[in-house]
Amino acid sequence: MKNTKKILCLLLAISMVFSFVACSKDKEDVPSSSDNANVNDQTKEDSKEDVKSVFPFKFTDDSGKEILLEKVPEKIASGAPSITEIVYAVGAQDKLVGVTEHCNYPEEAKQKEIIGGYTGPNVEKIIELGVDLFITDTIADDVKQTLNDAGITVVVMTAKNYNDIYNKIASIGEMLDAKQAAENLIDDMKGRQEAALNAISGLKGKKVFHEVWHDPLMTSGPGTFIDEIIKMCGGENIASDAESPYPEFSVEKLIERNPEVYLTADDGFKTVDDIKARTGYDQIDAVKNERIYFLDADVISRPGPRIVEALELIAEAMYPEVFEGK
Repeated sequence: MKNTKKILCLLLAISMVFSFVACSKDKEDVPSSSDNANVNDQTKEDSKEDVKSVFPFKFTDDSGKEILLEKVPEKIASGAPSITEIVYAVGAQDKLVGVTEHCNYPEEAKQKEIIGGYTGPNVEKIIELGVDLFITDTIADDVKQTLNDAGITVVVMTAKNYNDIYNKIASIGEMLDAKQAAENLIDDMKGRQEAALNAISGLKGKKVFHEVWHDPLMTSGPGTFIDEIIKMCGGENIASDAESPYPEFSVEKLIERNPEVYLTADDGFKTVDDIKARTGYDQIDAVKNERIYFLDADVISRPGPRIVEALELIAEAMYPEVFEGK
């Protein structure tokens, strides 16, 4: 059982590595609050009345392929947990007939037919379900061609940075004729993002380390959502100068750079005491000051609606005194 848990945890770590996509340096400015915020919000709501997608709908997906949807899709399948979460968040779950074995949120998603996993999509199952639109974050060219030949439109949707997630949500909402719901969702996410960042604005940043895996020690480096969120929160990712997004990180360097906040996955396998008992960890400020935080790996790794929750969790871990009692 212990070995099984280790294997599951390793698979979880590997899935995080492949679910994060390299971040670019382009950032969208977070809107600042103002005295007439309520008036602006009302104007924004009024301008959205009767917003609907228009079909035929033509666009270019993230693989660079031009897509034409002649009509609103009737049956869709998702090739990634983040896409499944977006479909539910914009209220298009009734169209969703297939998901991957890793699509575990919301709970209802577990009741959908399984159409793939780490090894890729099950082409036969997708065809059997009568899917007319398959949305995924990555797909092999030959698999894509097979699905296209079967009359199934394949759309590739990725996110290279935090703000790309908003674009991803907007695009999926539009192709599913849920444009208004997608815009409402984005507004809510941006509102939460602004509130969290405003709450910690001006505070002294913290040095942060994120543990992806412990044996060997691996972390989130440059080009990951974790790295970007830490910086958005005014912190310093002590692995931001690594040569790859998910590098091995020596304990010696960890001790030398001495993070004030230690983040890791709440995988049900390790405990705070386990981390504190590691050789040399008693020299780290985050350990000395009980600043070890366990975060839901799905929340912090998926480029979907819950990414703003990841930002809130990391902001709270860095500045717990600001969020105490909230």
